[in-house]
Amino acid sequence: MLTATIRRTPVLGRMFDVDESTGLSDINTWPAMMIMTSLVWLIVAILLGLLMPVIQFGGLDTNLFYTAITLHGAALAFPFLFQFMMGISLHRSGGCMGKSASGKLTTAIYICMNGGALLLTLAVLGGLKISYTIMYPLPLVGAQMGQWSMGMVVLGFTGIAMVLTSMIFLYPIQIIRMSFFGEQREELLLSARTLKDPGMLGMVMSIMILLVTGTPLMVVIYSILLGLYGFVSLEAISWATEPVVFQYVFYIFAHNLMEAMAIMVISAVYATLPLYLADGTRKLYSDKLANLALWILLVTSVTSFFHHFYTTNPGLPSALAYHGNFMSWATGIGAALSIFTILATIWKHGIKPEPGLMAILAGFVVYIMDGINAMVAGNVAVSSHIHGTIWVGGHAMSVLIAMCLMWMGVLYHHYPVITGKKLDKKLGNRFVTLYTIGAIGLLLSFAAGGAMGMPRRFAEWDAGPIGWTIAGVAILVFGLFLMAGFFTYMQNFFKSRSIS
Repeated sequence: MLTATIRRTPVLGRMFDVDESTGLSDINTWPAMMIMTSLVWLIVAILLGLLMPVIQFGGLDTNLFYTAITLHGAALAFPFLFQFMMGISLHRSGGCMGKSASGKLTTAIYICMNGGALLLTLAVLGGLKISYTIMYPLPLVGAQMGQWSMGMVVLGFTGIAMVLTSMIFLYPIQIIRMSFFGEQREELLLSARTLKDPGMLGMVMSIMILLVTGTPLMVVIYSILLGLYGFVSLEAISWATEPVVFQYVFYIFAHNLMEAMAIMVISAVYATLPLYLADGTRKLYSDKLANLALWILLVTSVTSFFHHFYTTNPGLPSALAYHGNFMSWATGIGAALSIFTILATIWKHGIKPEPGLMAILAGFVVYIMDGINAMVAGNVAVSSHIHGTIWVGGHAMSVLIAMCLMWMGVLYHHYPVITGKKLDKKLGNRFVTLYTIGAIGLLLSFAAGGAMGMPRRFAEWDAGPIGWTIAGVAILVFGLFLMAGFFTYMQNFFKSRSIS
C-alpha cells in the first residue's frame, strides 16, 4: 500500500519508486517515503528563502517577511533535513543490522513529524511569527499584545511538541530497537556492521544524545501543553513557564541537536568513504582514531551549550561562561582528528571520485569552515558583538546546509539500492559544484553581514549601512546557486534509469 502511494505521487513518485524485486521493501519503503516527503518541505523552504529578498527589495509588507523567515527556518531544519536524515539512517541501520525499518513506530515517526510541521505551518500562516529558537515567553507576550491569537500559540506549540516527540522519543527508540533488539533477518543484511564500527557507533551515540538532552525539554513542553489545553491549572505548571527554565532546557537540547546531527552524519561519512577507495580495501586509516574523534566530539559538545547564554541578563557565572568557551574550542580537537582520519584514508588508499563521495567531502569542508565560524562566535568577548546578528543565524543555516550536502551524498550511494535505478554522473558533478559554490558563498555572506552589525530576523536591510544591502544581495545570489544545486540533484533522480 505504501509503495503504491509513493508510486502515485506526482513527479516525486517517479524519483523514489521502490524496487520491490530485491525483497528489501522492509528497509526501503518507509525510508523512501520519508526522503520523498522531506523534499516536498525542501521545495517549500527554497521558495520561502527566495521570497525574503524579494520582499526586501520590493518594499513589501514586513509582516510577510517575518512569516516567510519563520516558515523557512522551521521547514528547512525539521521536516526537511531531520526527516531526510531519519529516512537515510533508518535505511542504513536496517541494511547494516538486518532489521526491518518498517512498522507502527516508523509510521508514528512519520505522522508526528509531518503532522506537527503542518500544524506549525498553519499557526504561522495564522499570524504566529517566532524564530525556531522560540525565545519563550515571547509567543505568549505576542498574544497578549495582539500580534497573534492565543489559539495560534496553542496550535503552534502542539505542532512543535509533535515534531519534537518524533525527534526525541520515537526516532531514537526505533534506532535502539533496530540496533540492540529483534532477530536479524539475513535477507535484509546488506553490509554487516557492529558498534565497534565508527559508522554505527556514531549513529547510536547521536540518538542517545537526542534522548538524554531532549527529555527535560519534553517534560516542560508537555506540562505547558497540559496547561494551555486546560487539563491542569496554569498555576500548577508555573515552574515550567519560568523563562529561565524554558530557555535552559531548550538550549541544552537545541545545541546538542546540532551536535547529534553532526556526529550522525560524520559517522555516515566514516561508513561511506571506504566504499569508494581506489585500492578496494574498504577500510578507514584507523577505526580507533575515528571512534576517538566521535567520543571527543560528544564529550566537548554536550556542555558547550553555555555559549548561548553569554549575553543573557542576568548573565552566566564567569566559570560557566568560560567553560562554554573552552568546550566550544575543544570541539576542534575532535574535528581535527576527523579531518586527519579522512585525509589519511584518502592519502593511503586513493579514492574513486564519484559524485556521491565528492558531495560528502565538499559538505565536510563546508562543515569545517562553519565550525571555525562557530568557534569564533563561541568566544566570550566576540559573542557580545555578534550574538544578535546575522552571523549567528548564518552559522545555524550553514551547519544545516553542510550536513544536508553530506547526507545528499550518502543518499546518492544508497539510491540504487532503494530504487533499482542508476544516476547520471555528469548531473551529479554539476549538482556538487553548484551547491558547494552556494554553500560557501552563503556562509561568507552571512558572516560579513554579521561583522557589519546586520541584525538577524530583520526586515529592513536598507535601514542600515550600504553593507547590509550588499550582504543581502550576496545572500540572494548564492542562494540561487544553492537552489540550482538542489534542483539539479532532483533532476538527476527524475532522469534516473533502471540498472537492469
